[in-house]
Amino acid sequence: MLKFRQKAAEIFENAEPNISIVGLFATIGYPLFYVVWKDIMPQPYESLEIRLLEAVISLPWLFYHFLPKKFKDIFPVYFLLSVPFMIPVFFDFFFIKNEFSMTWAMSCMGGLFLLILIVYDWRLICLMSLFGFVFAYLAVWIMDGKVLFTYFKWEYIPTFLFALVGGLITNHRKQVAHITKISLLRSLSGSIAHEMRNPLSSITNAIASVQASLPKKPEIEREKESYDISHSSLTSIHHVIEESSNTLNRANKIIDSILTSMQGGEVAMTGFMRNSSAVLIDAVVSSFPYNDPSERKLIKITKTDNFDFLGDRDLFFYVIFNLLKNALYYKDKPGFGIEIMTDSLENENIIRVRDTGPGIPAIKREMVFESFYTDKKGGFGLGLSFCRRVIQSFGGKISCDSLEGEWTEFSISLPKYKSKSVNEIKNKILRKKKVLIADDQLGNRLIVAKYLSEMNCQFDQAEDGNQALAMISENRYDLIFMDFEMPMLNGDHVVKLIRSAQEIDPSLALHYLQAPVVGITALPAAEAAARGKSSGMNEVLSKPVKRPEIINVIEKYFFSEAAAIDNTQEEAIQGKRILLVDDNKTSRKFMSMVLHQYGCFTEQALNGREAIELLEKEDFDLVLMDIQMPVMDGIEAAKAIRSGKPFRRFNNFSHIPIIALTGNTDEQSTHDIRLAGMNYHLGKPVFKDELISAIAVMLKQDNTGVKSMSKEQSQESQMTEQSFWNLLKTEKILDHSTINGLKEIGGEELVGSLFETYIVDTEKMTAELFEAFAKKDIEQFDYLTHTIKGSSGSIGANKMHVLSKYLNDFARKAKWPDSTSWEKILREVFEETVQQLQSYVRVEK
Repeated sequence: MLKFRQKAAEIFENAEPNISIVGLFATIGYPLFYVVWKDIMPQPYESLEIRLLEAVISLPWLFYHFLPKKFKDIFPVYFLLSVPFMIPVFFDFFFIKNEFSMTWAMSCMGGLFLLILIVYDWRLICLMSLFGFVFAYLAVWIMDGKVLFTYFKWEYIPTFLFALVGGLITNHRKQVAHITKISLLRSLSGSIAHEMRNPLSSITNAIASVQASLPKKPEIEREKESYDISHSSLTSIHHVIEESSNTLNRANKIIDSILTSMQGGEVAMTGFMRNSSAVLIDAVVSSFPYNDPSERKLIKITKTDNFDFLGDRDLFFYVIFNLLKNALYYKDKPGFGIEIMTDSLENENIIRVRDTGPGIPAIKREMVFESFYTDKKGGFGLGLSFCRRVIQSFGGKISCDSLEGEWTEFSISLPKYKSKSVNEIKNKILRKKKVLIADDQLGNRLIVAKYLSEMNCQFDQAEDGNQALAMISENRYDLIFMDFEMPMLNGDHVVKLIRSAQEIDPSLALHYLQAPVVGITALPAAEAAARGKSSGMNEVLSKPVKRPEIINVIEKYFFSEAAAIDNTQEEAIQGKRILLVDDNKTSRKFMSMVLHQYGCFTEQALNGREAIELLEKEDFDLVLMDIQMPVMDGIEAAKAIRSGKPFRRFNNFSHIPIIALTGNTDEQSTHDIRLAGMNYHLGKPVFKDELISAIAVMLKQDNTGVKSMSKEQSQESQMTEQSFWNLLKTEKILDHSTINGLKEIGGEELVGSLFETYIVDTEKMTAELFEAFAKKDIEQFDYLTHTIKGSSGSIGANKMHVLSKYLNDFARKAKWPDSTSWEKILREVFEETVQQLQSYVRVEK
């Protein structure tokens, strides 16, 4: 069934541009031609009933673009099932019923060409044609008890075969040309991205070089101190540099988003947050790259109502930038102007961008949103297409209205921030977030876990500081709730360790320099605040934690622009020797100036071969290595360094940290980088703070080799699949200590409610789990096993917890369970768990 749906979607994707036209032809044409063949050009047989039935079948085709989303999702299947009856069966039936007349032979030929037009797969075309004739033949034979060949001609057979083969060849060539074009565009997109990033990188480097040469940004309190330039001028310079860096970062993000869109991917939601329409529109208009200062005077902002919306700030900038750029193309028209208006209605918020340009003809107002459509010289037709995708990802719509010769208005409708559609987007985002709850008190963990479950967040639980540190070292958590006072290791000490970036995988260590950590404690407020600040926590909540506080934390750190933690790394890199390897002089100069400002010593190499020669001559603490270089590229150089073959003196070849610098950050490129032996990679353009943090983290790592496994880890890795299933049989179905803990917190009523919710939710999730396995959707499989693991552990379903943890361990490694019997075992364990939970509740009552 899954393969059938995938094939249906593939076929429908090709037919979609013509679907409404064909639907219109069938809905109106089939009944209309009854009059033609019945009265104007009479045929031996006609049937209005059959034609009306075909018209009804074609109605969903006609109104496809207006169907609700849930019907659109299943429409490809309906399309594939209805095509044979709408075209080959219909035409063949009347052909045979009219005793193979010449008129219907020509009609069948037209139907064949229509079938080839909308179904590009030659196998399906042949199969549908054969099915249509056989079905129609049997239908006539059943109805009449015979089939008459009164007007049949043997010439029909070669004619039909020639038309079929010729049509298939033509359609195949057209399809190959289309696929080649798309493949070429996708292939070129990577090259375009790299070529665009290189100048962006050079500009970034130049800006950072200027910033490195300037004094540090002065504090407001020190405004009376003397400088070679005035305080306001120096502050303005830093402001310009910061804004330029933000602009470049935004440009880099837009490049990634457009390329992802061209390659069929969804708009990334990682940067979605709550935004003020008034603030963003002012920022867009003030930062737009005008060709002439007079252009700014052409724009008027009318704010009827300010409102908040959920979306990506940078992508919103792109949308308004694009609309302004398109409008300013006609700035030379007498009386030209642009007005940006905001309005908050009862059910939606509106942003209108109106210009007094030449207008757009009615027939083109929807076409402007199609990919590669443009009517302007030098345009590529990607802008408005991508704008629509962006606004749709915000849960909104963008449309065009115009009065030719007078004005054009683009309307952006966005849902209310507290609307159902925004909550659905938030839930989609939160499903991908992972939270760690570290507290030695089960009750406190369960309270926070309950609130997080209500918001669809994935979560793990740690019972003490050591366990929390171990889990943080292996997993990327987007938010951490950390108790202060815990056995073995206090929570604030754990936070100090992760903020110091020691003994953690580099990619995780960089993440945890700024990842939000919220302290939870019963300590006095003053003491808690002081300890939280000194350890690097973002804020502290008092126990017992309440639902509104958790909601505010989620909103603050996942959907708002939270302040960064002051986590300087200067001491870690001061006095270190860094080897810079890059064929771009500007890049080397930028990195050298920045590193000198932080007290580093640097040497430079133009390619991998020069880098190897310098490593043999001198000692270095770290290597920064570009990937694409002449003579010897970064991948070759890294492999050569790790092999140790080029060296006689240098003996730290297997341990020296190597950070790759690359313009290509796709999955294959990063895989090649890791395979070459590099420790980490930074995507171009590289920004100063990112560079310093990465170097500091790498220098803090223990690079003396692979750490040996603990005895427990070794035994666990050696555990065979059969031994796990044997151990699972000995596991208790319920953990009564956890259940008793729940009773102490909320009594029997809470326990009964939790059990009931758990049974309903887990039954649904196990069904989804089996479906994810069938579809080979490893991401969904990971999410579901992780969720079942967490909820099972929280309510004391011990055996389900152990089993789902085993399955989740596979998913985290992007692997599927080895055994084919896990589905059966999961069903059995869940049934046992349900029986005991229900039995427990009955006994307590």
